[in-house]
Amino acid sequence: MNKKSVLYLILILIGATLLRLWNLDKPEGMWNDEYLTWKIASARFPVEFFEALKTNCHAPLHYLYLKLWMFIFHDSDKFLRLSSVVPGVLGIAVMFFASLEFRKKDNINTALTTAFLCAISSFLIYFSQEIRIYSLAFFITSLVLLYALKIFNSPSKKNFILYSIFCLLLILTHTIGFVFVFFSTAALWVFAVPQKKGKDFLLFSILGVIILALPFIPLIANILFRNNYFSQWWAPFNLSRTLFLFTDVFSPVLNDTFHIFNKFSDAFYKNGSVNLGYFIFAVIPTIISFICFIRGVLNPKKIHGYMLSVLVCTILTVLIAAMAGKVVFTTKYLVEIIPVFILLVSEGFNSFDSKGFKISIATVYIVISLFYITVMETSAVKLIRTEGQRLPVVAIQNDFGLKKNDKIIFLYYPNEWFYKYVDFKNPNSEPFLKGTNITKYNFEYYLAGADRDTILKEGSSFLQPVFASKENKFFNSRLKNDVFNNLKSGDRLFIVDLRSVSFFPPEVVNTVANDTSIYKTVPLLYLAMSYIKSCTLEKANKELVYVGEKNTGAWNIYVFQKPDLG
Repeated sequence: MNKKSVLYLILILIGATLLRLWNLDKPEGMWNDEYLTWKIASARFPVEFFEALKTNCHAPLHYLYLKLWMFIFHDSDKFLRLSSVVPGVLGIAVMFFASLEFRKKDNINTALTTAFLCAISSFLIYFSQEIRIYSLAFFITSLVLLYALKIFNSPSKKNFILYSIFCLLLILTHTIGFVFVFFSTAALWVFAVPQKKGKDFLLFSILGVIILALPFIPLIANILFRNNYFSQWWAPFNLSRTLFLFTDVFSPVLNDTFHIFNKFSDAFYKNGSVNLGYFIFAVIPTIISFICFIRGVLNPKKIHGYMLSVLVCTILTVLIAAMAGKVVFTTKYLVEIIPVFILLVSEGFNSFDSKGFKISIATVYIVISLFYITVMETSAVKLIRTEGQRLPVVAIQNDFGLKKNDKIIFLYYPNEWFYKYVDFKNPNSEPFLKGTNITKYNFEYYLAGADRDTILKEGSSFLQPVFASKENKFFNSRLKNDVFNNLKSGDRLFIVDLRSVSFFPPEVVNTVANDTSIYKTVPLLYLAMSYIKSCTLEKANKELVYVGEKNTGAWNIYVFQKPDLG
């Protein structure tokens, strides 16, 4: 590798770092999944830490990494997000060297293309700014891929051992990372190590991974096989949505990451109008990338067979699991395939003979991608996390002037999930500590007096007649005892609602619940939280005087006041 190539790589890494640092300190704060990640990583080690892990759906390594990060640095939002920037950038460098291994001859252009595509990938940029596992998973998957390709070129004990170590780290980072590891190892067995000696060493290396992973198997098994209907309660499987995988990976538009559209066709045409912007920014880059991808896989070499086998088998396995209702088919859960996709696109692009053609499609792709990233408000670096938990705290404390005797009802998230942004030195912040919670974790009890075990056994059918009823006397009684009876004349009541999960009007909830065929297709989450919102507001309007409301991000804050009965 010459000095010119090193300089290009350094420039790419600098550009990637700047994109990931741009707007890193999000004014809206952490959203739900980020908060949970921080909360688990903050738990006291080891007992409380592993107890907290049991309630989550991901393996422990990222939480351990984040705990160490917070010990060395700080747990401010900016520093927490920086913990994802570092592996995100390092992963780009690893992908450069993986590409060198993939194409031993005339490989520097392919390697630089790979690094550049990773640098401007909106998917990778977004998760390099989020306090979640996915940036670290990308970095470790890149290392798994690097040493898998090294085994093709040099099946040495060193490469087998390092490959196995990184496979173990991936399994301990992403709960379904074992799917990628399994198919990667199987494909290596078939394509890379025909000699018996090599097969034996690969077998012993993987057995070592299994042995080292044994202490964590009960934890991962609990996550994968526990009886929990919540795996699909917010996003039922829809075959057409799987196409968003390709637009999320190959274009700057992140539809699947934010579940903007229910069906793929809605992205093009909805409410009688054609979405030209989606065609330009999502479809054109995807078509260009897919052409290069097809070119990249149309090669009879065994190394290409390995890559394609891992890609197809991993996607099909997650697809089948999603159809069975075990996982949600979404791009971030398939983060392990991103390095394979990008490397094959780079390979295909550089395999074209026509220099003019390559310049043309590269120019179109780069201009569209960078324009969207730097200009559009919905880009990976500019997109506001509308569920950020700082937003309602700031509105209640600053815009409404929260008073000590005020009361708050939190719908969807518990009150303690907002504590990171509450100034408890101010005595007027006390209502946050005493807030009433009607959340996705206890809504069954408030709606029907049932516990979670009952719901898990009987499924969503248990709640169908509840949603079909226009009046819920049990719910009203609970509200009266927990909230309205505790209000005195002049006290205000704040109802904090997340409208991104409670957008159904009461009549829609009732209609859906009275039609079983429709009821089975609608996410339970949206029905439950919409029903709770309408019941709560209806009760507040009967008992109190409406003062006003404020919308901030995805939050609605409704304000009522206890009238002076004297």
